[in-house]
Amino acid sequence: MRFLGGLTLLIAISTISSTANAQWMYPGGYGGYGMSKWGADPGAGYMAGLGSFARSQGVYQLEKAKADAINADTMIKWNKALRARQQVLRAEKQKEAASEEARREARLRETLLIDGTTLNDVLYQILDVDPAVAKTGRSKTPLSPAAIREIPFEWDSEAISLCLDQMTGQGSLPDALMAPKFAEERDALHAAVAPALSEDAKGNVSPATIKRIDEAVSHFRSEFLKKSSEFEPGYQDGLDFFTTLASLSRLLGDPSMKEFLAKLNDAEPRTVGDLISFMHSHNLKFGPATSERQIEIYRSLLPLLKAIRDEAGGAVAAAATEGDRSGQDLISSARQTFKGMNWDQLEAHARAR
Repeated sequence: MRFLGGLTLLIAISTISSTANAQWMYPGGYGGYGMSKWGADPGAGYMAGLGSFARSQGVYQLEKAKADAINADTMIKWNKALRARQQVLRAEKQKEAASEEARREARLRETLLIDGTTLNDVLYQILDVDPAVAKTGRSKTPLSPAAIREIPFEWDSEAISLCLDQMTGQGSLPDALMAPKFAEERDALHAAVAPALSEDAKGNVSPATIKRIDEAVSHFRSEFLKKSSEFEPGYQDGLDFFTTLASLSRLLGDPSMKEFLAKLNDAEPRTVGDLISFMHSHNLKFGPATSERQIEIYRSLLPLLKAIRDEAGGAVAAAATEGDRSGQDLISSARQTFKGMNWDQLEAHARAR
């Protein structure tokens, strides 16, 4: 009986203890984390696992969203800073390039001024609008005789050299001069003219080359007169051809220009109009300046010539001028202009050089 009574009390105590746990204690989860009832209720354990996964997934996504927000903001700031810096560098590079271009343009302007190109361009514009220098030659802008003497003039004869070369080329002579009996004279004439092109490209045609051209033209004319009759077809064309060549060769260089410069009196006032007239009458151009004094004269002269050009309307006329690219216009004009020249006068001029 005592044994049965003790067993009954033990069972009652166990029952009370179990009831108390059910009311106040959560069943132990896996590893002590939450209520899972592992092994007791498979369905409850499964649901508990899903909940735990969902919570952890939500935390991950929240943290990732924060990280993404931080990264995007950082990248926006980085990109803005990068673009701003790139823009500054591009602006500095463009500014440097513009400065270098300005320096190149300044150097080019200086080079073109020193070698005479700029002054020659302005002079050509003046002569285009005033071919006879009737108006511009009267300009009263003062210019010292000493400055005129120091200008490194060159004969502007490249177009003339080329004209001579074209007129004496194969098949370019008048029919009366193309007869086989004049083959030797034709060859000698072309050989005399050929060096003028290369010499003129470098500066002036040498006096020796001009003399050979004069002699070749004169000899050819003498042989033509001996071997031809004035009644033959093309006889006058042949004579006109020789006077045209002789006239053109006289324009390759005129020593009287240097004589005129030597006679300039410092006490006699001179003007820019005198300079233009002088260069026009002697077919001169501005050569390269080779000293600081000549460069200084060119710099002072440029605005004076521009003012005369603008007053005469030369800048507008130059823009509309279309050049003779083939050279045939110049050849035709030379034949019409010089065919009536007196041969004896041309010979006298050649001897005086």
